[in-house]
Amino acid sequence: MKRYLNILFLALAVLVAACKGEDHKHAEGDTEYTCPMHPQIVQNKPGTCPICGMDLVPKSAHGDGVEINEDLAFLLKPTNSTVIASIATTKPEQKTAEASIKMDGIITYDPRRVYSVPARVGGRIEKLFVKYNFQPIRKGQKLMEVYSPELITAQKELLYLVQSAPEDKQLVQAARQKLQYLGATSEQINRLISRGEESYTFALYSPYDGYVIDLNATAPAATASMAAAPAASAGGGMDAMGGGSAATAAAPATAAATPAGQAIQLREGMYVTVGQPLVRVVNAEQLWAEFNVPAGEMSSLAKGSPVLITFPQLPGEKLKAKVDFFQPFFDEGESFAKVRVYLPRDNRQVMVGQLVSAEATYTPEAALWVPKAAVLDIGTKTVAFRKVNGVFEPVAVTTGAVAGDQIQIKSGLTQADVIATNAQFMVDSESFIKVSN
Repeated sequence: MKRYLNILFLALAVLVAACKGEDHKHAEGDTEYTCPMHPQIVQNKPGTCPICGMDLVPKSAHGDGVEINEDLAFLLKPTNSTVIASIATTKPEQKTAEASIKMDGIITYDPRRVYSVPARVGGRIEKLFVKYNFQPIRKGQKLMEVYSPELITAQKELLYLVQSAPEDKQLVQAARQKLQYLGATSEQINRLISRGEESYTFALYSPYDGYVIDLNATAPAATASMAAAPAASAGGGMDAMGGGSAATAAAPATAAATPAGQAIQLREGMYVTVGQPLVRVVNAEQLWAEFNVPAGEMSSLAKGSPVLITFPQLPGEKLKAKVDFFQPFFDEGESFAKVRVYLPRDNRQVMVGQLVSAEATYTPEAALWVPKAAVLDIGTKTVAFRKVNGVFEPVAVTTGAVAGDQIQIKSGLTQADVIATNAQFMVDSESFIKVSN
């Protein structure tokens, strides 16, 4: 009996051992190996990939997790938050540099050299010597001859006093001064006294040198017809001093007073009134260049700041000048101010209305400077790419002046920061920039 029991226990032990061996073989057979590059290659034992030759690796069981440590944490950041690359870097440099402002402008008149010659007496233009716009005139040149009853009366008064009471110096001087107030020159008065006879047409002379502007720039309106007055003659002139003359009975058309900048209409036979502008003259010996300056850069300039002017129409031509005047207000709807610069008198290539460019230089206070390529304007912000823990992060910066290929950083970076030298290189086709600050 004992013998049979021993045989039974031995058989059970063999059976249990066989089951364990099968389980072990089954467990080994469940391990699958695959290629990292070609996941379609799967086999139940180690080996190499028949496609690329790489060693096969065991496949991870479903549900197994990967522990995230500090070495892998930065890889899980959004792709629009960091940049992984090995590119050239630079550091902001604390220094003082000569900055510049680029400006566009136009050549214009010096408003202090634009003159108006008004009519000092009322009368009729008998002969006109200035007839077209931009006609050059010189000081003392005859502009027109005018028939004026008031001037005739003043001449007669002076001649009467000179002939009947020459010893009364005060009255004679008063009569001379009256004629001068009416526009007569000392030469005309002396010629009147030496001749001893009044003139019924009186010449008006230019007191300025320059060019005539705003003269007959537009044709007169068809409704503003000029009523012709009787031609002046010796008898007619004497009658004009009386109360019932044909000249005073007629209703001649007169040119209305013309505001500055509008066309002046002058024609022979036209009547003019006291104070009416007869001619507007501009002296072009001294011109101004007027430039537009962005509002944010206005404080960087001062009176006397050097300016280098260039002419697009004349390549290679340059002109040195200095800032002379700041317009103290902005024009409506504009976000820039105007700066005026005097131009040298001996400058022959400058013409009124000519478009010009300029570069004004100045020295700002010491600040951080970086290459211009290291800063990128993305529309709403200006960014630089700062290196943090081996990766680049976009950071918003505030820029200032520009000096050559350098740009001033007012805020956003410190001297210890390391940034990408070329910010444009950090931008891919997906425009991934996402600024955190």
